[in-house]
Amino acid sequence: MTDKISFIVRLPTRPEKRDEMRTRLFEVLHAMSAEPDFVNTSVHEDASAPDTLVLYETWACSRDYFMRHHLAKPYRQAYEAALPELLSQPRSIDFLNPISTN
Repeated sequence: MTDKISFIVRLPTRPEKRDEMRTRLFEVLHAMSAEPDFVNTSVHEDASAPDTLVLYETWACSRDYFMRHHLAKPYRQAYEAALPELLSQPRSIDFLNPISTN
């Protein structure tokens, strides 16, 4: 695939679920890093809300392909099912349009 997408994921985690969230998230990140169209992911804590994890992801595929194909991967199923109890609010995914790269 020649498409490339980048997006930001915000995961506002319940404070009491912080360790479990990080464990589950890093398991998924490890598995997805083996995908042929995975480019990179950076994980951050929101400086003003440390229980919110912020991911910046880049993939070599289209948005539609990512949503249909990657979110349904078997290694994500337990993580996706656990999100409602791990998060204090729904996650957000903001897809980005490239303007310039350096």
